[in-house]
Amino acid sequence: MKNLKYIFMAAVCALFASCMGDSYAGTDEDAPAPYGNNELTETNVVSIAKLKEKFANYIATDYRNGVSYAQVKEDMQIKGVVTSSDAQGNIYNEIALQDETGAIIIAVAQSGIYGSLPVGTQVLVNLKDLYVGNYGKQAEIGVPTTNKNNATYVGRMSRATWDSHYKILGKVSNVEPAEFAVGSNPTKWDINTDGGKLGIIRNVSFKSNDKGVDGTFANPNGGAGSVSWTLNEQDSKSVIVYNSNYADFANAKIPTEKVDITGIFKRFNNQWEIIIRSLDDIQPAQTVDPLNGLDGTGKGTKDDPFDVVRALSLANSGKADATDYYIEGIISQIDEISTQYGNATYYISNDGKTDKQLMVFRGKFINGENFTSADQLRQGMQVLIIGKLKLYNGTPEVDKNNWIIEIK
Repeated sequence: MKNLKYIFMAAVCALFASCMGDSYAGTDEDAPAPYGNNELTETNVVSIAKLKEKFANYIATDYRNGVSYAQVKEDMQIKGVVTSSDAQGNIYNEIALQDETGAIIIAVAQSGIYGSLPVGTQVLVNLKDLYVGNYGKQAEIGVPTTNKNNATYVGRMSRATWDSHYKILGKVSNVEPAEFAVGSNPTKWDINTDGGKLGIIRNVSFKSNDKGVDGTFANPNGGAGSVSWTLNEQDSKSVIVYNSNYADFANAKIPTEKVDITGIFKRFNNQWEIIIRSLDDIQPAQTVDPLNGLDGTGKGTKDDPFDVVRALSLANSGKADATDYYIEGIISQIDEISTQYGNATYYISNDGKTDKQLMVFRGKFINGENFTSADQLRQGMQVLIIGKLKLYNGTPEVDKNNWIIEIK
């Protein structure tokens, strides 16, 4: 009887599976997404950059000093790709959305967003009746929120509100982070326009944190709050790595070696906050040849010095580090030879002309000796110099403390 019972049950299960047919075996890939508002259609899509430009005054206003948000009263939409993930708890109640022009944060009172909107999901967002403003000068979409001090700013919308305002369009194959900086080089990103983007900072190391935790990303026993780590290679007042105490990796050890860090680079007032999505966003530093793809010739060594074209290209790329490079060129212009201070400011180029020249700022004479006479340099002289390359207010130059190796 026992065996007969099991045979009967198996027959019933087979009957039900047969009745379900092919629809039981798989899902319909063309079916509408089970999340969001599938009734939305593209009508007046603007870029994220245009949206931020339209509400620029509100985004730039501190909520303590004035009205820092405004309602979108017209039919307007944006379309972008989700770059954030709250799967490991370091990102909470918000979505980073990015298109080819910029990024913006969408504040939503919802957890587990990664389940419906994983990284790479392309969405259409209907902005009408939502609000655009800022939190800590970071551009944000949400609704008015009042804190315990009765100050109002743009904050989290309800899940129901969000569900009615977005439509899933599909998923892109890959989302590549843009390079924020390499090592100690300053970033070329604009804090007014680039906040919220997915980025990567290369070849950096962790320095110290603001809460005195002992070598971990955050404090898992610290309750609501966060721990911010500075980097050895970057100004601590400008760039930090932000970690929530509720992150799944809060108790993981900070790496001691050089790393590449990927994350959402948010603005908080005048500081960049790097928010990693998971520990996979931190990888051992990859060796990157800063000369790849540069114009000109040379490796910057004594035996194979840069020509001026390559020196200009490296300086303009923002990838020149603290290395002393050898550079060869012809003096094209002399601004000053100071016998009082023993240095000279002059320009060199490949051909001695002034159209593609490189400034040599307050350089010393041969072997680092002081200049003692105004006639020690002349236009047309070919020189080999050594010094550090930098961009100063957008102008490439050889930084001070450089000197001439030889005059040919």
